[in-house]
Amino acid sequence: MVMQLVVDKIAKAFGIHEIFKDVSFMVEQGEHVGLVGVNGSGKTTLLRCLLQPEWVDSGAVKFEPGISVGYVQQGFTDIRGTIWQFMQTACPEISSLRQKLAQLEADSGKLQGEKLDSCLEEYGRVLKRYEFIDGYNYENRIKRVLIGLGYTEDWWQHDAATLSGGQKTRLMLAAALVRNPDFMILDEPTNHLDIVMTQWLEKYLQEFKGGLLVVSHDRAFLDNVAMRILEMEGGKLQSFKGNYSRYLEQKAIQSSTLTAAYNAQQDYIARTEAYIRRFKAGIKSKMARGRQSQLDRLERIDAPVQHEEFELRLPPAAECADRVLIMEDLTIGYGEKVLAKGINLTLRRGEKAALLGANGTGKTTLLRTILGEIAPLKGKAKIGSRVQIGYFSQSYERLNPEQTLLENFVVEYGFTEEHTRSMLGGMLFHGDDVFKKIGELSGGQKARLVLLKLVLDGANCLVLDEPTNHLDIMAREAVEAALEAFDGTVLVVSHDRYFVNEVADRIWEIEDLEVKDYKGNYDFYLEEKQKKAAALAQAQEEAEKAAAYAEAQAKKQQTAATPVKSKKQEDKKRRYSPDEAARLLPKVELQIREQEAMMGLLEKQMADPANHTSPEHSAAMAAEHEEYEQTIAELMEKWELLMEAAEDA
Repeated sequence: MVMQLVVDKIAKAFGIHEIFKDVSFMVEQGEHVGLVGVNGSGKTTLLRCLLQPEWVDSGAVKFEPGISVGYVQQGFTDIRGTIWQFMQTACPEISSLRQKLAQLEADSGKLQGEKLDSCLEEYGRVLKRYEFIDGYNYENRIKRVLIGLGYTEDWWQHDAATLSGGQKTRLMLAAALVRNPDFMILDEPTNHLDIVMTQWLEKYLQEFKGGLLVVSHDRAFLDNVAMRILEMEGGKLQSFKGNYSRYLEQKAIQSSTLTAAYNAQQDYIARTEAYIRRFKAGIKSKMARGRQSQLDRLERIDAPVQHEEFELRLPPAAECADRVLIMEDLTIGYGEKVLAKGINLTLRRGEKAALLGANGTGKTTLLRTILGEIAPLKGKAKIGSRVQIGYFSQSYERLNPEQTLLENFVVEYGFTEEHTRSMLGGMLFHGDDVFKKIGELSGGQKARLVLLKLVLDGANCLVLDEPTNHLDIMAREAVEAALEAFDGTVLVVSHDRYFVNEVADRIWEIEDLEVKDYKGNYDFYLEEKQKKAAALAQAQEEAEKAAAYAEAQAKKQQTAATPVKSKKQEDKKRRYSPDEAARLLPKVELQIREQEAMMGLLEKQMADPANHTSPEHSAAMAAEHEEYEQTIAELMEKWELLMEAAEDA
């Protein structure tokens, strides 16, 4: 068991405000650990302490000597060049080793004797390191990661500096994965990823052989990636074996047990103190003093941590038409760019639908078309009679960044300051918080404000675009509970699979310019997708077998028709002089070793079932393998001729 990270009793405070103390844990090689806790509990501070051990107030942080640590934080840094250029520089060691190998190869043609032997030994050491970090496969790794995170080939020459904040964050994540570090620390890696990208990242991390510490509010992601959960709560860190669902089970049992033990002890303390007050001056004073000594020695149980939760209670939905949102032969997009067409869907009163699809497929465009903000390219999008829409936008247009919280609500709703403070207090804004400018708030705080406005609007149809972005798990659960209890209609765009499964009873997916309708929750949607994928795979397999049989038959006929060449028709072998042999032999031997190493890496890829997702890719790998075999055979033939010439000297 190799411990890649050991944290021993670290503490951190800002002035008199203690963030955490006595935090200790270890992460071994290959262990994947999730770090959870409410916003503000100290998770990001802990990560900074791990990356900058000198920043801790006390205790120690130790990584295994010599390991490389990859870190992806929320946000991004300056990125220059095209996406492909940036990714090629993501691992500087590979560029350095390639330059070294090229230089040594050039030198080997000029040297002789001991100097040549020394050069070849150095080449072997550099080549061994290059092979160890999978340098031959670096470009393939870049392609795999970029495509997995949504950057298809048509993006690779795009200027990285012009990317949006979310796109840059994805690119930084791609760079960290391509470096293939020994240990990774990820802070909210699924932000800005759609469901397909998140599922790809889960698979990638499941295959990652190093240690992993990840902060995430994505519960499905933690279920699929984490082997252990660390919870930061009340300035202390606790460890729970298993994934997120297993953590919830253990946490519920622990909380119940601790609460019962704390209440029992408090009851005992109250009864004992009452006894002491009653008899401390009477005939039983000695017994009272004994009881006091017992209390003094009693190890007090800490009170269970009580998290402040915001209140979100949606009012009963007003009556409206049965058909709430109606789309008839609808085509959406911008200008000549069609994102989806032939949409014929109706959302009825009380239904809750989730709109899914990869980034850029038109989810937000469809919402804005339904709301009348964008004209349809064709067809109609209608809102039913007496339907009042409440819209939650990712960009929070309803919030004036220059206004304070208090001004925004007083101006929009005409409430008194006292009433406004009361409502904002229910959403966890207390005291002087109401005088903060909205533009200075975090994403989670802005989301809570818009959710409060939805409550005040009294809408009977909610259209929500990523409402849980920037919210911690506890806040997401509050939104889920409110939407589940809401008796109106909901259309929500979300990449949070756990949230979608809890809230939606219908799934709309934008795929291949169509909106496909699944009448069930997210689990039902997955089952239907798996059935379709299995049927498609079976049909594809049968087609491949038929094609392979036809190709074999064609080759058989071609072979029968082709005359066999005699040895006399072969080209005459070239003869080398002894001097040429002495000069060329080292180079040819290096080329053979290099080609064999590259073919070995390719064979490892071919042995991995994950690399055979399509017949085209499998055929390309087979063709590449055949080329390596041919090249090695030619080099071996050349080597034999050179050896014969050298022996004749």
